[in-house]
Amino acid sequence: MRSKIRTYILFIALGVLMSSCITSRKTNYLQDSGIDIEQYKRIDSMYLHDDYRLQVGDQIYFQILSTSDEAPKIFGQSGTMQTNMQNGLMTYKVYSDSCIDFPFIGPVKVVGHTTRETKEVLEKALEDYVPNCNVEVWLAKAKFTVIGPGNTGTYDMPKERLTIFEALSVAGDLKPLSDRKKIHLLRKKDGKTIVKTFDVRSKDIIGSEYYYIEPNDVIYVPNITGQFFSITSFSALLSTITSAISFGVLIYSLSNK
Repeated sequence: MRSKIRTYILFIALGVLMSSCITSRKTNYLQDSGIDIEQYKRIDSMYLHDDYRLQVGDQIYFQILSTSDEAPKIFGQSGTMQTNMQNGLMTYKVYSDSCIDFPFIGPVKVVGHTTRETKEVLEKALEDYVPNCNVEVWLAKAKFTVIGPGNTGTYDMPKERLTIFEALSVAGDLKPLSDRKKIHLLRKKDGKTIVKTFDVRSKDIIGSEYYYIEPNDVIYVPNITGQFFSITSFSALLSTITSAISFGVLIYSLSNK
């Protein structure tokens, strides 16, 4: 009878230890595809590097360059390009009518255009006011959001497009209990919200449709399903083993009374 009890205690302790361990298989990036890691197809590079297209609620800033010193002043611009960028000057919001309100000209539609296309649109709108001018356009205050254990927040984007690894790095990387196998990416496109689900551990994610994030994307990171508690370090492992042995000794002692 005592032998059976000891065997049960041993199996229970081993089961607890095995189920609570967070292994490198669950957390490491750039792993080769296998039994529990998805494999993704590389897609056309032209699609991968397609420029971001402006949406309602975005903000842009621009600088008018001309041989005439008076031309930029007419539209409220002064100082160097760097000064404008740092101080947030000449920032224009894209309103619900898909337009920005361009000084002296009025609404100019920019939704659906890349910053490169917007440059051409603004130069055309300025033809009658500033002949032979050049307009430089940038996306202002671009952000993305992460929702997940220890990472929830909205973060600035240093450029119009980041890789998923760059984005996670900005957010402080994923926590041990984050389920890297089921990352959800929410993106607004053509007035609709699309959801992409992917395994960020897979090496094949490089060059796939999941590799880049864009402004306004939301990255949702769920917890590992069924994970009651976890072992993420040697000290935690030692503590768990000690607790399991102590529990076993207690049960064994009670069974002898």
